[in-house]
Amino acid sequence: MNSFLFNHLKFQIASFAILMILEVIYFFRPKIKLLSNRIFSVLMISALIYLLFDVATVFALVYYEYLPLWFVRFTHQGFIVFLDICLSCIYLYIDILNRNQRRYSIYKFSFICFLYLISLLTVIFAPIEYYREADGIYSYGLMVKCVYAVIIYYSVMTVIKSIRHLSNSVHRKQQIYVLFTMALWIGFGVTQIFLPKILISSVGVSSMILLMFLSLENPSEYIDTETRAFNYYALKTVLEEFQGKEKPFKIIKIEIEDFPVVGQVSGVDVASQLLLILKSFMEKNIKTSVYRLNRTSLAIILNEKQLLNQQKIIDLIEKRFTKTWSFRNTNIRLNGRAYILNCPEDFPFSGKISELIDFLEDMESYSASSGFLCHIDSNARQKRARKLSIIKIITEAIEHDGIEMYYQPIYNLETKKFSNAEALVRLKDSTTLGFISPEEFIPIVEKSGQIIQLSEMIFNHVFSFMGKNNLSKKGINHIEVNLSGLQSVDADLPKLMKALLNEYKIKPESVNLEITESIAITSGYMLKKNMEELKKFGCSFAMDDFGTGYSNLSRMSKGDFELIKIDKSLLWPCFKKEENSVNNAKILLENMIGMLLKMGRKIVVEGIETKEQFEYLESLGITYAQGFYFSKPLSEEDFLNFLENSN
Repeated sequence: MNSFLFNHLKFQIASFAILMILEVIYFFRPKIKLLSNRIFSVLMISALIYLLFDVATVFALVYYEYLPLWFVRFTHQGFIVFLDICLSCIYLYIDILNRNQRRYSIYKFSFICFLYLISLLTVIFAPIEYYREADGIYSYGLMVKCVYAVIIYYSVMTVIKSIRHLSNSVHRKQQIYVLFTMALWIGFGVTQIFLPKILISSVGVSSMILLMFLSLENPSEYIDTETRAFNYYALKTVLEEFQGKEKPFKIIKIEIEDFPVVGQVSGVDVASQLLLILKSFMEKNIKTSVYRLNRTSLAIILNEKQLLNQQKIIDLIEKRFTKTWSFRNTNIRLNGRAYILNCPEDFPFSGKISELIDFLEDMESYSASSGFLCHIDSNARQKRARKLSIIKIITEAIEHDGIEMYYQPIYNLETKKFSNAEALVRLKDSTTLGFISPEEFIPIVEKSGQIIQLSEMIFNHVFSFMGKNNLSKKGINHIEVNLSGLQSVDADLPKLMKALLNEYKIKPESVNLEITESIAITSGYMLKKNMEELKKFGCSFAMDDFGTGYSNLSRMSKGDFELIKIDKSLLWPCFKKEENSVNNAKILLENMIGMLLKMGRKIVVEGIETKEQFEYLESLGITYAQGFYFSKPLSEEDFLNFLENSN
C-alpha cells in the first residue's frame, strides 16, 4: 500500500504545487470584469476542489477495507463532479472568447444546463465497482465510463470550436494556443483511458490551466505598466462585453489638461505618477475598474446599478480636482475635465468597438461644453458624423488619386520677387461636404493611419509638377512641402525622397521640407537621423508654426532649420483695436524676429493680409512674406500664370 501511495500521490502533489502558484498569482492580481474571467475563476476554484477529491479517492481506495462504502463512493462522486465542471469551464471559456464575450441565447443556455443535469444524475445514481490487484484497488463501472464520455465530449467540442475560428485572423493565435493545449490534454486523457493504473488526470488538468493562464488569461497583458490601471486592450475587451449585453451603460473619461505642462516642467515620470494617484483615488472611492485610455486620460464604465449613483460619482471626481495633489513633498493643482458618453444614446450597440474608443479619445474635439463636466450633445454627434464622412472621402481619394495641389507664392523681400511657394493639398471632392481645410483633414488622416500613403501621393504630384515646368527658370528657388508627424519619423523617408527626386529629375536643393514646431520638439532620434541624411543629400528644412507651441530655442541655435515660419497667430494680434494687447503682441513678435535674425535664420511670416501688416514686417527685416495680400493658394495653371505676370 505504501508503494501505491508513493507511486500515485506524487502526481497529485506536483499538480497541487503548480495549481497553488497559479491560484496565488491569479487571484491576487487585478482582473477585468469579464464573463470569460468569471468562468476562468470558477475553473481555478473547481480545479483545486477536484484535486482535493482526487487525493481523497486515492486514500479511499488504499484504505478501502477500513472505510464505509458510502465515503468511498462520495469521494469518487466529488472527483467526477468537479472534473465535469473543470472540463465544461474550459469549453465555455474558449467559446466565450471566440464569441467576444457575448452571452448565450436561452436555447443554448438551456441545452448546456440539460447536459449538466444529465451528468449530475449519472454521478448520483450510476453504479461504481472496485477491484483489487497486487499493486492496489481500482474503480470501474458506469460512473467511470461517464468520466471518459465527458472527457471525450468536451475535448472534441473544444477542438471543433477552435478549428472553426482558425480562419478569423483576430482569433487565430488564440486558437493555436487552444489546439496545442487540447492536444496535450487528449494525450493525458488517452493515457488515462488505456492505462487506468496511472492516475495522471490531475496533471493533465493543471497543465491545461497553466498553458491557458500563460497564453490566454495572463492578467499582466491587461495592465498599463506606468499607472497599473487596465490598458487599452482591457478597455476594448470589456466594452465588447457591455455591448453584447445590450443594456445601458455610461463611460466617463477624465482628461488631465495639464498633463503636457507637468511633463515638460517636472518630467514624464511625475505626470505618470499623478495619473497613478488619480487611478488609485477612483478605485478606492468609486469601487470600479479604471482604464488608461491614452497618455493624458483615464476612463471608467458605470453599469446599470452604478448609474443610479452617477451624479454622486461625478461630484466626487469634480470635488477632488478642486484640491491639490501631493507628490514628493510637492503640492500640484491640476485642471481636469470629465466627458460623459451614454450608450446606446450617444453610440449604438451596433457600432464597432474600435470606433467607440476612437470616439472616446476625440470627445474633447466634439464637445463644446465649458466647465468640468462635458456631455456629448447633438452638435457633437454632427461633428462625429462629419469626421466619418471625411475619412470616407480621404479613403476614396487615396484609392482613386482624388487630390490636387495648390501653390501659394512666397515673396522674397531681398529680390522683390516670388522666389518660393508652399505646396498645399486639396481634396477633389468638393460636393459632399464642400471645401475641407487641410487643417481639418490632415490630423484625421494621421490618426486613421493613412498619412504615409497620402504624403507619397503629394510628393508625386509636387515633383511631377516641378519636373514638367522647370520652375527654376520662372524664378522659383524651392517649393515647401509639409511633412506629417508620422512621416517625419518614418525610417523609409530618406529612401523615398531620394527615389522620387531622382525619378522626376528634381534637384534636392529645390525642395524645402516643413515640420511643425510641436513635431520638431516632441520627435526624437528618428527625426534627427532623417534630417541629417536628407540635408546631406541636399534638401533643406523649415520649422513651421513657430511660436505656437513650446519653442525650443536651444534647437534654434543648433541650426537644424534653415528657415523659420512664424505663424499668423503671432501677427494678427499686433493689429487689433485694444492698445495694451497690441503693444504686448508687438513686443513679443519684434523680439522674436530680432532674436532669429541674430541667429542667422531666414524668416517667413505667414498670414499677411494687408499692406499695413506687410510694411510693418518689412521694417523688422524679415526675409520672406506669405499671405492673401500677395496671393491666395493657386491651382497649377493659375500659379504658372501668376509667375509669368509677377516675376
